[in-house]
Amino acid sequence: MSFLFQSLLTIGLPLIGLPLLIHLINLRRRQRIEWAAMDFLLESQKRNKTWVVLKQFMLLLLRTAAVALAVFMLAGPVVRSGWASLFGRGMTHHLILLDDSYSMSDRWEESSALEEAKRAVMRILDQARGRADNQAVTLLLFSEASRMAAGSGATIDRRPLDAEAMTELERYLSRLLPSETGAGPVEALQAATRLPEPAVDETRIAYLVSDFRRPQWQKQAALRQLTSRLRQRSAKLLLVQSVYAERPNLAVTRLAPESGIRAAGVETPMEVAVANYGAAAVHAVTINIEQDGARLPAVAIDEIPAGEEATGRFRVTFPEAGSHQIAASLESDAVEADNVRYFAAEIPPTFPVLLVDGSAEGDDGYFLRTALSPGGRNRGGWSPQVEPPSFLRQHERLADFAAICLLDVPRLDDPEIAALEAYVGDGGGLALFLGDRVQRDFYNQSLYRNGAGLLPAPLDVPTQLLVDSQAAADVQVTDHPVFDVFAGQRNSFLNVAKFNFYHAIDPQWTQPESGEVRTIARLRNGAPLSLEKKLGAGRVIAHLAKLSPRPTELGAWSNWAINPVFPVYANELIGYLSAARRRFDVQEINQPTTISVPEAEYQPDARVRPPRNTGGGATVAATAKNGQLTITAPDKPRSGVWAFDLKTRDGKEQTKLVAVNVPVGEGRLQIADREALAEALRGIDYQYALASEFDEAHDDLAGFRLADTLLYMLAGALIIEQLVAVSASYHPAGGRRSA
Repeated sequence: MSFLFQSLLTIGLPLIGLPLLIHLINLRRRQRIEWAAMDFLLESQKRNKTWVVLKQFMLLLLRTAAVALAVFMLAGPVVRSGWASLFGRGMTHHLILLDDSYSMSDRWEESSALEEAKRAVMRILDQARGRADNQAVTLLLFSEASRMAAGSGATIDRRPLDAEAMTELERYLSRLLPSETGAGPVEALQAATRLPEPAVDETRIAYLVSDFRRPQWQKQAALRQLTSRLRQRSAKLLLVQSVYAERPNLAVTRLAPESGIRAAGVETPMEVAVANYGAAAVHAVTINIEQDGARLPAVAIDEIPAGEEATGRFRVTFPEAGSHQIAASLESDAVEADNVRYFAAEIPPTFPVLLVDGSAEGDDGYFLRTALSPGGRNRGGWSPQVEPPSFLRQHERLADFAAICLLDVPRLDDPEIAALEAYVGDGGGLALFLGDRVQRDFYNQSLYRNGAGLLPAPLDVPTQLLVDSQAAADVQVTDHPVFDVFAGQRNSFLNVAKFNFYHAIDPQWTQPESGEVRTIARLRNGAPLSLEKKLGAGRVIAHLAKLSPRPTELGAWSNWAINPVFPVYANELIGYLSAARRRFDVQEINQPTTISVPEAEYQPDARVRPPRNTGGGATVAATAKNGQLTITAPDKPRSGVWAFDLKTRDGKEQTKLVAVNVPVGEGRLQIADREALAEALRGIDYQYALASEFDEAHDDLAGFRLADTLLYMLAGALIIEQLVAVSASYHPAGGRRSA
């Protein structure tokens, strides 16, 4: 016999002696008083003493039994023997939460974390099948938790354990492989607490079978609350750990362009990051790179300290417009799932850039357009479009451009300002080149707007930079990405950059401590030349001097546009500003794999081919909403590059690729041992076991519940106690009282 609530039994057992204690206390409180008239009563008492004492003894036993029955009933006794089914009723429900996240693929020798966990689950099922009472099982995988949050049930839900079910469960577990999700205990416990409450005759035993990784179990507040809630709904909670030692592991955590994708034929700088989740530094790490299936030179990282991440860089060029893919992979280690990362993008022929030229002769637009698209074999990947300020009235067209440049624009209307602010706030990049036509009061009032507008800082009057023959260079730049061309030995190019005039900053202005505005280049007198401001998801860079070297009424402002490296600077500037809008489609396993395309351009059906697929894929109907077609892959998400074969409205075939990666961090293999779990779950009643040591001693709550039988016995004992109490009292019988 075992008890559902052992603590109640421990507290209640001493209460069984309470009736005896009260009886003894009442005996001590009696006082002997001599009264002559009592002699007749004493004589009668002597004749009936035996019968009276017997009644009093029966009354004491009944009261003691009533307290004992109440204590045992509340403690929830469970009996496993077959004869108990004559008195008890119920079902033992085994709720098994099985971790199948990709950290469970941790391998050693001939086993793995998931294999150990599956063996423990089979022991649970074998023990349950051998019991005499009714047995049922619910198997909830960690990877199912998010699906259950949407209203779905567990794959195996309250399944009676008969011979057929055992065969099916054994087959199911034998085919079960680690998922590629990063689902943790929080999600699984949330799903478990959403299950229906146990029935009256149900004994629920909960098992949490996992590798218990330390990073996940450090979220102590949420885990303690959810685990406590599960424990309250269960007769017993067992934690079964399937990993016994920590192993080193490397993971590719990032594969992406340094500053957005580039156009076809333009070299794209890429970066790949590798995390060392082990306890010791690793050396000479080799990262294999593939582009569209072709092997590229490997990237080498000399050293990655323990617990840290290192980044390697390489360059790729996509020769043609269209969908392309890249993969970065490591050699095999404890966990294979995070050894590879994928990248896919739709590479355009060029990226459109809007140049709004407000200069008198249109010369600012000429120099910047020439630098971005010089023609011939010099391909920058930009398609600059020079327009007058009136073009900004076409607000709906601004989203088509990768970046926008305002070149010496005198002023703008309020709707145009609002459209530019919305463009930048949504991730767009804006460059302001300020020349002699800029209206200072308008810029300060409407574009700076006390720090809330596009302009990073309020302007003062145009100022002349005095000649200093001793100065080495007029310009001092920071390590900002747009000035990479001036780094190292190439700093000599700054010596030929000459500035005569610039827009000074209002001397009352101070740079915000928030860091949203910073100076990225200064003149030799310390005055800011270039300022950057973050606004929403986008950024603004203000260049406080006219771009064209041609003379104005003040004279020539600078020779910046004819500096030998200005074309490189112009490309880096536009590349930096447009990085957020030159998007690429990379998704994670935890979400359905989808793409969205304009409804007006594509037919509503698509063929979806999963990664490493040799067949023809599956045809999927798109969902139309708000002018977009959304296509969702029918199969369960898995890592790799998915292909969506589409047809345009005019019948042309196109293939769009989507890279799907495993979530970062699940490969941290540090384990939470028995002591760490005890600290995280302090105050919760649970039992702990290693999967290799798990045995039938943990199935002691399976059996028949006797609470109902004890309740009936308690009611009977109370009725009999009342009858005996009336019989043993000195009250006259009803007939004699009426006489």
